[in-house]
Amino acid sequence: MSAVVALSLAACNHDPDEIVISSVDPEFNKHGDVVVNDVTINEDFTLVWSGAKFGVAADVEYAVDATYNGSTVTVATTGERYMNITNSALFELLGIRLSGNYEVTFDLKATNIQTGDTKSAKKPLVINFEYTKISYMWILGGYQGWSADNASSRLLQGADGVFRGFIHILAEGSGNNEIKICSQNGWDGTNYGMKDGVLNTDGDAGNIVLAKGLHYLELNIDEMTLLDIPVTKVGIIGEGVGGWDKDYAEMRYSADSGLWTGVAKVVAGKEYKIRFNDVWNVVVDGKEYDFSLGGDVAELQFKGSNLLIDGEGIVSFHLNIFDYPYTIKEGAGLTEDATVLYVASSVTGWNYGVAPQMDAQYANDAFTNTFCGLFNMPEAGDVLFARLPTEYGTRYGGSLAALQTYAGGEQATGIAVSKGLHYAYANLNEGVMKATILDITSIGLVGGMNGWNAGAPIELVYDATSDSFKANDVVFDGDGEFKIIMNKMWNTKVDGVELQMSLGGSCTKLMVNGGNLFITKGTHSFELMLNSTTPKLAIDGMVADLSANPDFLEITGAFAHYNWNLGDASPALMPYKEENQYAAFIDMYKPEGAGDVAEFKVTYPNWSTWLAPTLQEGTTYVYNISADGGNGQIPFGLYFWSVILDARNKSGVATATPITSIGLIGNIDGDSWSKQFALTPAGNGVYTGELKIDSEFKVRMNDDWGFNLGLPSDGAFELGKECALAPDAGNLKVNEQGTYTVTLNLAKTPNTILVVKK
Repeated sequence: MSAVVALSLAACNHDPDEIVISSVDPEFNKHGDVVVNDVTINEDFTLVWSGAKFGVAADVEYAVDATYNGSTVTVATTGERYMNITNSALFELLGIRLSGNYEVTFDLKATNIQTGDTKSAKKPLVINFEYTKISYMWILGGYQGWSADNASSRLLQGADGVFRGFIHILAEGSGNNEIKICSQNGWDGTNYGMKDGVLNTDGDAGNIVLAKGLHYLELNIDEMTLLDIPVTKVGIIGEGVGGWDKDYAEMRYSADSGLWTGVAKVVAGKEYKIRFNDVWNVVVDGKEYDFSLGGDVAELQFKGSNLLIDGEGIVSFHLNIFDYPYTIKEGAGLTEDATVLYVASSVTGWNYGVAPQMDAQYANDAFTNTFCGLFNMPEAGDVLFARLPTEYGTRYGGSLAALQTYAGGEQATGIAVSKGLHYAYANLNEGVMKATILDITSIGLVGGMNGWNAGAPIELVYDATSDSFKANDVVFDGDGEFKIIMNKMWNTKVDGVELQMSLGGSCTKLMVNGGNLFITKGTHSFELMLNSTTPKLAIDGMVADLSANPDFLEITGAFAHYNWNLGDASPALMPYKEENQYAAFIDMYKPEGAGDVAEFKVTYPNWSTWLAPTLQEGTTYVYNISADGGNGQIPFGLYFWSVILDARNKSGVATATPITSIGLIGNIDGDSWSKQFALTPAGNGVYTGELKIDSEFKVRMNDDWGFNLGLPSDGAFELGKECALAPDAGNLKVNEQGTYTVTLNLAKTPNTILVVKK
């Protein structure tokens, strides 16, 4: 024990002047540049440094200052040799809130708490922050039914802090052309409206009112201003489509797809751009705004570089400007269809893109090479009948009694037509080649409300401001049916041909002699619009109908590549086994960046009616659907959807059955229809496999014959060609035994299969 004590005393026996504490400045450890985005904005930013020494034992406190844009703030004081702060907190202190590159200088000061002496890092630390921020403002309003969490247009914040974007107002009146701009896709954030003619966020601020049509909006929340530039034309210009002297293709809005579409005769490898209102720039209050799009077809930008044409010949274009990124896609080359005919006119400047499409006529399901339809002439002019929505297709004109044929691009002689509404009939059979154009002096509504009296319709009156025919305050005593009738007659004979004089079928696409339209009890307004490719009828400001037996239903929502139809058109449910039943297999896979569940609604064709789902109590995947309510939620995955619809009452039951296994069954690998051979998920709704197929086979799921896909009765199966499938349909068959690669796509509508022999 005494020996241990002696050793300890000896070890501590130093004279005071033998202990030396050096004097050292603190130094930052090296740190690389920082990339910050919406995912990493709330992650920690960390700095580490070496300790300061003051020549004596001391407690030290460190202060870290950050300097940006001439302003300095203290971002940390600590007794440790490191600091943490979230990227968002750092940016808030520095006043950084927009996308961009920011060079920030950090200084370090150490203080001896006992004496107050200080030391500083001799070399500051300079770090570049690359901030990529995606911020939106959502537009809610009458154009989308004021439905929270379901905005179909939004504005993107630019590097200058201004939010920009487009919105298309389809109808005016009844609040359909009123909006609010919201910081969230719903009402829980900051909502911008108008108060005393000024942009305002007060709760009592009124709605923002926009005229019917396309609008370009810029919202500046710092200055509380809203710029609204009406867009009267969307065009394509450039050497790739004809030249830089004018817009060679005018695009029109398609309510079916939510896109702007146009047709042009293109040259591969040449350049083009999209522009608005036939101009490159618009000046508002002395400020110039670029009014063209370019850069990249998958991410269009204002002031972007020229785009390149891929295709050759007559090509369609599809432009998305309602959600980001803005995109334009070249469609397949257009070929003439004998069952399609348009009426182009001089009063639109021969803009074939807005030419009304005539209805093809059939007898016992056989096409008769005859057509009929409506068109309106705001003033007297000439018309031509055209096979394509472009002057590059075959056209017919000259005279009504003897139609002449003109090749695409050839100079053509139009047929003189007076001002007003007209009914056209064309017979393009060889040896006939004649047409009839009738003046329509009366157009109105007939139905249960007037005893189907064709001689006394409720008249629709032309309104020049909206270029449409209107009737207001029409009273219906109960739910019922109606049609639109012309010249107060159901039909008329001209040169021995009986011409049908009514319109019906669907409000979204009225057809001559179409079926009855459905109406609900109450007082309604009507607007007949003939200034688009197909006639449409707005009821109470909305182009929507409720057919007694819709041809199909859709599952519309935020899943897979659909995104509420901002991607591809919604997957369709087709008529199935039972009366009023619709069904399909749909892979509702999870898109990148999505949450935990998919949102959806059941919709009628062209979204004319939206049915909200409510989960039945005690079930997991059975929903009551009705016209009231919000979006449904379901886990992402593959389902067999079945809907039993009560169309008259806008209600029904939708059942989603999860699909847990997928494969082929049949004469496969020596087996005879007893075993399901699995296919492997390849992602995004695609399933693949390599199998030895002997002859016939089908797709089966869940090892249950209740869930199978086969060849529809009107379908054809070919090796090496993607073929459409249908639930519970016929067998597929290979003519030669062998090994085949199989690709099944359940994210397409209809589902498809591709079989290739190895």
